[in-house]
Amino acid sequence: MSYDATQVQWDAPVPAVVRQLQMPALIIGILGAVLAIVAAVLDFRQFLHAYLFAFTFWNGVTLGAMVLLMIQYLTGGGWGILGRRTMEAAVRNMWLMALFFLPILAGVLLNKLYIWTDTARVEADHHLHQKATYLNVPFFLGRLAFYFTVWIVWAYFLSRWSLEQDQSGDKKLAQKLRNLSGPGLLVMAITMTFSNIDWLMSLEPYWFSSMYPLINMVGNLLSAICFTVALVALMSDMPPFKGLIASKHFRDFGNLMLAFTMLWTYTSLSQFLITYSGNLPEETPWYLNRLNGGWGYVAASLLVGHFMLPFAVLLQRQVKDPGKPLIYVGAFIIFMRMVDLFWWIKPTYDAGHGFHAVEHLSHFSLTWMDIVTPLAIGGIWVWFYLRNLQQRPLIPRHDPNMKEAFAHGGH
Repeated sequence: MSYDATQVQWDAPVPAVVRQLQMPALIIGILGAVLAIVAAVLDFRQFLHAYLFAFTFWNGVTLGAMVLLMIQYLTGGGWGILGRRTMEAAVRNMWLMALFFLPILAGVLLNKLYIWTDTARVEADHHLHQKATYLNVPFFLGRLAFYFTVWIVWAYFLSRWSLEQDQSGDKKLAQKLRNLSGPGLLVMAITMTFSNIDWLMSLEPYWFSSMYPLINMVGNLLSAICFTVALVALMSDMPPFKGLIASKHFRDFGNLMLAFTMLWTYTSLSQFLITYSGNLPEETPWYLNRLNGGWGYVAASLLVGHFMLPFAVLLQRQVKDPGKPLIYVGAFIIFMRMVDLFWWIKPTYDAGHGFHAVEHLSHFSLTWMDIVTPLAIGGIWVWFYLRNLQQRPLIPRHDPNMKEAFAHGGH
């Protein structure tokens, strides 16, 4: 079948099966928020520990979608055009993540989250004092403002110029989006690296790893890819995707999920092997706290569920070609991404901080706050996401690569 734009239902609304998810998401978000407020009143410090984990995951999906969107603009091709609106809807939630950071900001200002905010302890601790030039509250706040300013500005122009392209069909806008995406990827790499250092690695300021930010960035991209693929697969047999999206598109999506699953495994294993071979007292406690006291079972579940199972499943062509099985594969990987971040963050607070943390090994614990906070942020995030998705046509009609997207599917 040849390319024929008249055959596409450009103005088809978001399928009902997706729109129907909006109200349950809002209800879950509101109920979760109420319970989260109760948690904050009962134990603000414990609430912050759970909240940081929840924020990290959903912020990762948002940032990962922005990076994935810019990669698609730069590389072109038909593989990602059909999923572009799902990425843009996530990117337009960037302002929401800035608001969601406020409880963490309160934790920093009230000295409830990071030990380097305790000036008395910093003065008394030689190692913390050496890092005080970087790890101090005023500089932290300045970097925080810079991160979100950059992210929101980039999200704004990616969204605005895409909408203008839909309305006018001006081909110059496609070039502007590519020009924005090139330096944008470099800026995202830098800001995501330092935000990971500030918000996560500084939880244990005695410990450091050059691989740590990269692992989380790869995980963010994997989360965004799985979210995008699962949603597109869900809508694939309904207008406007029906008859347009083909098995080759899903094969590409599945291969992309497989590639980033392998990259996450490679970076994670590299960090472990470097730490294991070095056997340095300032590095090994991080893993000792995450391989003992019940946390070893979580680590084993990550090896199986975050790598072995997805790797084996995504190698199968019959899983990728129909598209629908990718809904379940994507949802499972997203769940394992949450487990991975929980394994990163939670043991920090149970074991204490410092070189002598090995004397107080963490023991696995899961509280109701660890469940409520991801549901609170996630429910509200998904509600705004689906609202964003319904504001524009699901197919970017005037994109100059649209013909290639058709041809990619065999049309």
